Amino acid sequence: MNDISFRALVVDDDADIVQYVRTVLERRANCEVMTAPNPLVALDLVADFLPDVVVTDIEMPGMTGLDLITRLRELRPELPVIVMTAHITLDYAMKALRNQANELLTKPIASADLVAAVSRLAAEFRATNELDQERQRASEVQRSLLPKQALQVTGYDIAGGCSPARTVGGDFFDWYQQGDGVIFTLADVMGKGTGAAIIASAVRAVLRSESSENLAASVEAVAESLADDLEQAGSFFTLFHARLDPASGEVRYVDAGHGLTVVVRANGGMDRLATGSFPIGMGLELGWREHRVRLAPGDTLVSVSDGVLELFDGTLESLDHLEGIIRDSATAQGIVDELEVLRGELPVDDVTAVVVRAAWTSA
Repeated sequence: MNDISFRALVVDDDADIVQYVRTVLERRANCEVMTAPNPLVALDLVADFLPDVVVTDIEMPGMTGLDLITRLRELRPELPVIVMTAHITLDYAMKALRNQANELLTKPIASADLVAAVSRLAAEFRATNELDQERQRASEVQRSLLPKQALQVTGYDIAGGCSPARTVGGDFFDWYQQGDGVIFTLADVMGKGTGAAIIASAVRAVLRSESSENLAASVEAVAESLADDLEQAGSFFTLFHARLDPASGEVRYVDAGHGLTVVVRANGGMDRLATGSFPIGMGLELGWREHRVRLAPGDTLVSVSDGVLELFDGTLESLDHLEGIIRDSATAQGIVDELEVLRGELPVDDVTAVVVRAAWTSA
């Protein structure tokens, strides 16, 4: 026996119509069919049966098919509904459309029309549903990459955040103690969905497995470990990987094509930290160079994803706006919060940031 293609719920108080629709869908569309004599019974079946499409009459005792559509839109907004009616007047058609019916079929219904409508709408719904599930899985993967707790470092105020886009991508930030220092990372995988999130997870895992304090060697290990995967996926990622020495305020870092990290000085001015190479996975790597910068009392280092640029004009000049936010915020978390507020519901990429503020003062 062939696998069932779709699940269809048929709602009609006419037993002959129900039998006809059921037979056509089972034999010609290979559907699993559940039937209900009225909308109230249908509503009880929806949660357990999880249909891909509902085929319903309009005129039924107790509750009409149009009332059923209204209830279904509350329970499962994207579930397609086909309305069957023997009345093809303009009034009926308008009522069906106003109630968000997806298709209107006239009785007696030709079997070919029924099969075509059910197969098309159920396939579209299944595809959309699977995409939503993929996005949810990707979102869960992405959330799992983020630090589970705040990082407490004497003399520093540290915060981070990732406000995901509607389509999940591969941004992540990370931080952890390493000996007397603190490692913090921000990466941005090109691409969307589960694939990008999985690559981001692999980047994080490889970096965390590197115990060496040689940052360039750690980045090289990531590039070598993921070279084949990135080539097969046709993807690449940018990376800012750094180590803070809390005692001196020195930050050693490797920037792989990221270029979106700044240090806002307490005594005025802003330094954009150098990027030393191309993104990882582009096949253009020329080795990894370690750079150094020192945070003086009151200085703030902020690394962001390119989604932050989209909050403004999308160019690197957007970093000037970021400087204003940094200077106006009393805390590291305040900077992250302001970026999330600006993002709001804008259709931009993920907005991710790591903030390290030297809160200590000289003696």
